[in-house]
Amino acid sequence: MTLFYKKIKDRLRFYDSITRISKILRRYFVMNSFDGALTIFGMLLGSYVSGVEDTGLIIFIGMSTSIAIGVSGITSALLTEKAEQEREIKSMERALHRKLHDTEYKRAHDYATAAAGIVNGISPVLASLMLLSPFFFFEAGIAYPAAFSLAILVFFGLGIFLGKISKQNILLTGIKLVAVGIICMVIIFLLGAG
Repeated sequence: MTLFYKKIKDRLRFYDSITRISKILRRYFVMNSFDGALTIFGMLLGSYVSGVEDTGLIIFIGMSTSIAIGVSGITSALLTEKAEQEREIKSMERALHRKLHDTEYKRAHDYATAAAGIVNGISPVLASLMLLSPFFFFEAGIAYPAAFSLAILVFFGLGIFLGKISKQNILLTGIKLVAVGIICMVIIFLLGAG
């Protein structure tokens, strides 16, 4: 079994050496996790300001929103990456004066397209579900503060991840993403007050 996983791991590394998709996947993961978390955070803030106490309704709306974000993520990445990867293949075919339809090069680019779609679709759903999770276990009075606290932790954690990738101050990048969440919260509370 470990030999099987090693072969897969080696193959994926080889594909990455051709496409450099891992850098793109990291960006997709952070961007779309943040999008998913911020979208659900906004939905939860709107529900809170509106006085929604029905956890079943909150879960249903949150899950529906998460599914829509996930489907959008998968679709947009598949279409975008397929176009980019096809462009790379056509460019290489012109340079080599031959078709590459049944080659490792083509399979590497097909893998890149599929991986981008999966990461782009799953990352916002996972972030969304994390914020919704308190509503599965608690009444709204406890679930709202727990979800808002989780949102701040998710924003901060994604900021730390970005800081590590960019070799910037991880505390500062964490605070920047938390600040975006706070700005969103203030705007929603102002809308609710109006």
